Amino acid sequence: MSLLEMSLSASIFILAVVFFRSLLIHKMPKMTFMFLWGLALFQLLVPVSVHSQFSIFTAVNYLGKMFTVQEVIPVADSSPLVNGGTVIIPPLTDHLILPTLPLQTASPISPIVWLWLIGFMLCALFFIIPHLRGRKNYKMSLPIKSDFIREWQKSIPLWRKVQIRQSDIITTPLTYGIFQPVILLPKNIDYTDEKQLEFILTHEFTHIKRFDTLKKWLLAASVCIHWFNPFVWVMYVLANRDIELSCDETVIWTFGESMKPAYAMALVRLEEKKSGLSPFASNFSKNSIEERIISIMKAKNTTITTILLAVAIVVGTVTVFATSALDNTEAASGFDNPIAEPMAEPMAESMPALYQGGDSTLASMPIDLTFTKLDVPKLIDQLNASKYRAVYLDNEIYLRVTNDNSIMISKDNGAVWKQYDTTGVEATDFAHWLLVNDPNPGYSIKEMQSRLANGAEVKHLVLENGKELYFVMDKNGVQIELVQPEKIASVLIDGQRMMITSERNQPMHISAQMLESFYDLLVSNNILTKTHAEQDYSERIKHLKENDTIFKITK
Repeated sequence: MSLLEMSLSASIFILAVVFFRSLLIHKMPKMTFMFLWGLALFQLLVPVSVHSQFSIFTAVNYLGKMFTVQEVIPVADSSPLVNGGTVIIPPLTDHLILPTLPLQTASPISPIVWLWLIGFMLCALFFIIPHLRGRKNYKMSLPIKSDFIREWQKSIPLWRKVQIRQSDIITTPLTYGIFQPVILLPKNIDYTDEKQLEFILTHEFTHIKRFDTLKKWLLAASVCIHWFNPFVWVMYVLANRDIELSCDETVIWTFGESMKPAYAMALVRLEEKKSGLSPFASNFSKNSIEERIISIMKAKNTTITTILLAVAIVVGTVTVFATSALDNTEAASGFDNPIAEPMAEPMAESMPALYQGGDSTLASMPIDLTFTKLDVPKLIDQLNASKYRAVYLDNEIYLRVTNDNSIMISKDNGAVWKQYDTTGVEATDFAHWLLVNDPNPGYSIKEMQSRLANGAEVKHLVLENGKELYFVMDKNGVQIELVQPEKIASVLIDGQRMMITSERNQPMHISAQMLESFYDLLVSNNILTKTHAEQDYSERIKHLKENDTIFKITK
C-alpha cells in the first residue's frame, strides 16, 4: 500500500471511531476506544491490509460497477503491419535506435516527496523540541521525602522501577519515561492530603502500567508521517483525551463509585492547565477538564450488556471500516461456455502485429505474439482503469504490478499474494542490454528510448529457474521485458499491449488452458467483468486458430 492509500483508508476508520465516540463515550468502557485508536494507528503505520467482503470499500466497488456503463471502443479497420492476410515481420533496422546521446535521468526524488519530507521534519521538530526541553527541566527535579509515598510505592508491584519526584517548574502531575518511568509531582501540591495523593499516584501508575508514554510516541509518529491528513490530527487529540479518560475510569473502578465526587474535586483543585513541557508525558490534568469530570460522574460498573455492546462496536467497526475491498469480488470459475459471438466491433478483422526477436545472445529470450492497443483497446483500457498497471501469468507464477509500482507474486494460483523487492537498473545499462539481446521486442524501441531518456525507472527481478523480468515504469505505464528458460510460456498485459510468449527452443504452441487462466486472473483482480473476459478470450482463441500461422493452440 502507498502512503496515500494508507492515509485514506485510515481516515475512513477514524471518522467511524469519531462518530461512535460522540454517541457512546459515556456509555461504554473507555478501553473500547483505546482499542479502536490502536487499530487506527496500525493502519497508519503498517502498510498491510486485510480483505473482507463486508468492507465499505467492497460495497463502494460493487456500487461503482452497478452504475458504470460498459462502453465498446471501436477498433481500427486495419493494421500497418498487415498485407493481404499475411503478417509481416518488420526489418530489424525499423526499430533499432542506437543510444548515441547520453540518457538524461530524472531526479531521484520528486517535488512531492520533498514536500512530504519538509512537512515530516517540521512535525518531528514540533514534538521533539518541547520534549527535549522538558526532559532537561525534569532532570532538576528532587526526590520526595514522604512516608506515605514510600509505603504506597512498596505496595505497587511493577517490573520497571518507578521513581516519584517533585519539581517547582510544573503545575500538574505527569509521568514520563518508558523503561525507567518517573512520576513527577508539583512542589506546591498538598502532600498532607493523602486521599488526593493516592488518587494522583494511582492515575499516574495506570499510565505507566499501560505504556501510555509509548502510545503518545506512536501517535506523534503517525502525525509526523501523515501530517497532510487533518483526520490524523483529530485522532491525535481525541486519542490523548481517551488515554486520560481511561485512566480516570480505572481509578473509579479501583476506589469504588462512592469516591467519584472526591476524585472529581481532586481534579478541580489541581491546576486545570497543561504543563506544556512535553507532548510525550502523560498528565494528570487535561485541557478538556469538563469532559473528564462529566465522564467521572457518569462512570458505571461494567455489565454484560455494555461488554457485548463494546465487542459488537469493535468487531463491526473493524470489519466494515478497517478492511480493504476483496481482490476477488466476482470470482471466475473458468470458461465452460465461452461466447462464440463476436463483439460489436469484431477484433478478428484487425489482426495483431507480430514481432519476432532477432538473433539473440540469450537463447532463453521468448518469441512473442503481441496484440497492440489497436487490437485489444477494451482490455487495455480496463487495465488502466483498474488498480493494476500490468498483469502477468506463466505456468509457475501469477504476477501483478499495482498503481504504486509494487510487485506482487502468487505461486498458488492467486490464493495468496506476496510483495517482492526489486533492484534498480541504470537506464543506459538497460538500453544497451535491450538492443543487444532483444532488439525487436513487442513495442517500439524508439518509444522506449524516449521513455528512458525522460527518467523512466527500470527495476529488475530474478526468480527461480533463471527467470528474469525487467520493469520499465513511468507515468505512462509499465512495460515488462521477459527472460525465460525453456519450457516456459506466458501471457502479459500492460498499458500498451497484450503479449503471449512461447519458448524459443520448442514448437510455438499456446495452451488454451493457460490463456483461460490468464482471463480468470483478470476477472479475479477486477480488471474485466466475467462477460467481457469470455468475449475477449473467445476472440483471442478464434484469431489464433483461424488467422495465425506461427502459434498453434493446444489444450
